[in-house]
Amino acid sequence: LAALALVGVCTVGTSRPAGLQAAVRPSARTAGAVRCPTSSHVGAVARMPFAANTMRTATAVRAEAQTSILREPEIRVDSPLKIEAVLFDLDGTLLDFEGGSHDALNKVLEPYNSTGKAKLTWEMHGTIVGRRASEWSSEILEQCGITPDVLAPEKYVEMYLEKMPEYYPSMPLMPGALNLVKSLKAAGYKVAVASSSEKISIEKKLKFHPELLQLMDIVQPGDDPDIKAGKPAPDIFLAAAKKLGVKPENCLVFEDSPFGLMGAKAGNMACVAIPDGRMPIADSSRFGTADFLLNSMEEFKMDYIEKI
Repeated sequence: LAALALVGVCTVGTSRPAGLQAAVRPSARTAGAVRCPTSSHVGAVARMPFAANTMRTATAVRAEAQTSILREPEIRVDSPLKIEAVLFDLDGTLLDFEGGSHDALNKVLEPYNSTGKAKLTWEMHGTIVGRRASEWSSEILEQCGITPDVLAPEKYVEMYLEKMPEYYPSMPLMPGALNLVKSLKAAGYKVAVASSSEKISIEKKLKFHPELLQLMDIVQPGDDPDIKAGKPAPDIFLAAAKKLGVKPENCLVFEDSPFGLMGAKAGNMACVAIPDGRMPIADSSRFGTADFLLNSMEEFKMDYIEKI
């Protein structure tokens, strides 16, 4: 998590073409803006007015969420980005996954909760979003005071994965997800799922959303042999771009976690961050390098990008 300290607000310039000028207004935080060395995509921080009913829709789906971390979305680019492909994280980005996941992770821990400490908090949950199960399972058990001889990390993951399919049929797509993917496909963009989840897990989840799955050019799972490291490494995104035949710098990534954002930036890709308000890590300061910081995909406008 120390890497999260590196995520800061990066800004540059304030001039915009007419197309974006009408859609955004400068934020007070743009004063003294400087170039961010980590991304050629990041532009001036700006805020776009939006209708109240957009926020109500997003909040309704995230029923457990507190008040959204954003009052207005932040548009941080000077002009439309030149894009050829759009890569979507799955859990928490396309699919409202984290509520069911949080419940399942705790259900598995219940038999080991004699001390009352074996409970996954939302703060703990926020540290595992976007990462591989093989990486976060031991951390959760350690924080809950459960030793490997009582419950091995591998067994915890196995039990969790067995529990999760109960939640899949009732998991909705995130607000605006399907409509945005349809719009991107209609405009000629390549689209893909780029997820840390295993292939079989992705298939089980998207089985209940066939229309979305059919729109995808590829699905890039985290257990692909070509993936040497999970997020925040860029491997998953780079593998997806390679399969699509697209240069990394011509990709736009949609993510809900700081780890995913860091992975996108490490791969030299632009990124739209849509934090989950249930997570303490959803503080906007953790998403400072994002090119767009939104409440939901409903707020993303097609004129923010241009087809190469």
